[in-house]
Amino acid sequence: MKKSSLFLSLILFVSFKSFACYESSIMSPNPFMGNNEEIFKLSDGSLWKVMYEYEYLYEYYPDVVICPSKNILIIDGKSLNVMPLSTGPSYGSSNYFESQIDGESEGWSGDTIYLLTNGQVWQQTEYYYTYHYAYRPDVIIYKDSMSGYKMQIEGIDKAVGVTRLK
Repeated sequence: MKKSSLFLSLILFVSFKSFACYESSIMSPNPFMGNNEEIFKLSDGSLWKVMYEYEYLYEYYPDVVICPSKNILIIDGKSLNVMPLSTGPSYGSSNYFESQIDGESEGWSGDTIYLLTNGQVWQQTEYYYTYHYAYRPDVIIYKDSMSGYKMQIEGIDKAVGVTRLK
């Protein structure tokens, strides 16, 4: 094989790879709803956000196809618009982290303060109200490029703006 055809094959492979879709599974939240602004984590550790969709899927650990170059998630034959928040696991990354609320959670009330099991304390900065009782729910806190930090509480579709107090 000539060097030029090997080089061309390599370029085509790299180009294909960057546009390729791959299979994965949604690890959290459970159930996955597929609604606007819902944050979800894939089995590869990447973190994504649903954009402008309202599907109410109620899927537990669904197998999916994700197409990063097109910002599309395919689940049960449906195509959802998504946006990447991080590209891999949170180990050593400052993009997001996971923890749990230390004790009871009753959702968001406008200025809610939560103590996490890792000792951090976070306060709601974005107005949003919803009631959802849970004991020690999982949370994902991620850096949003537009508004600082957001917290997604397990069982609540919307991630809400927060600031760290401690």
